[in-house]
Amino acid sequence: MRVLGPRRGRTPALLAAAALGLSVLVGSGAAVAGHHHGPQAVQPPPAAPSSASQIQNIDQVKTAIKGYYGDEIDPTRVNPIDGTPLHTFNPDGNYAHEVGGIVRSAKKTLAFAKQQHPNATHRAVLFDVDDTLLNTYPYEIYSNFVYNPTSNAAFVNGDVFRAVPHMVSLEKKAEKLGYTVFFLTGRPETQRSGTIANLTGEGYDVTSSHLFLKDYGVDTWLGSCASACTTTQYKSLTRKHIEKDLGYRIVGNFGDQYSDLLGGYANRTFKLPNPMYYLP
Repeated sequence: MRVLGPRRGRTPALLAAAALGLSVLVGSGAAVAGHHHGPQAVQPPPAAPSSASQIQNIDQVKTAIKGYYGDEIDPTRVNPIDGTPLHTFNPDGNYAHEVGGIVRSAKKTLAFAKQQHPNATHRAVLFDVDDTLLNTYPYEIYSNFVYNPTSNAAFVNGDVFRAVPHMVSLEKKAEKLGYTVFFLTGRPETQRSGTIANLTGEGYDVTSSHLFLKDYGVDTWLGSCASACTTTQYKSLTRKHIEKDLGYRIVGNFGDQYSDLLGGYANRTFKLPNPMYYLP
């Protein structure tokens, strides 16, 4: 989910007033049409608004985001920087319920694909990490929705993010159906140990060789965009590597950004909700 290690070039949803606090699809939406499950894109305001009325008020967007997640304090987890209790989402709130609907649809899709081709081998599912498997809402509240690589790294390596609701059960279901599970994140390779610790601590089954973090020195399949891949390039080229070089067929691709999903090399795409920021 991250760009140019990590989140360089990220546009906060608040800035995009921007997108009215929701993720926005820019460009070739047709690449996802017919295969997409999950929240639909909301069009952003004009790039050069002629009137303030064309932009939603940032404070109102922040309030709406907190209401959507069902903001509450998690007394079991503390901020790795200052030791204060972290904010978290309500497991019975609107965000959790929306994800639950997407997960139910995904489970049916994966089961149907298995039923249609019961003897197929090397079939896989692929998950993004941030806000697809691990919810970063606590960091966004701490940072007031402004990304900083140093403070973000402290949260990533601090093993504090809770699992996105219902997603552990989806990963377990995929494994039970015989799918190989891959993980693909724009986090840098230096955050591998922290990423594995947080994922496994939340209940996901992670094979390190199936976890892709960004490392231009090793990821030779990214050569066409050198050291400046966009999120779409990085994600799609890595999916191509999984399919063409490793010999798997990705049946389901899961991400919270449309840039996680564009570029092909997946039968079906599933968009998880994320109104907090937008990665082009």
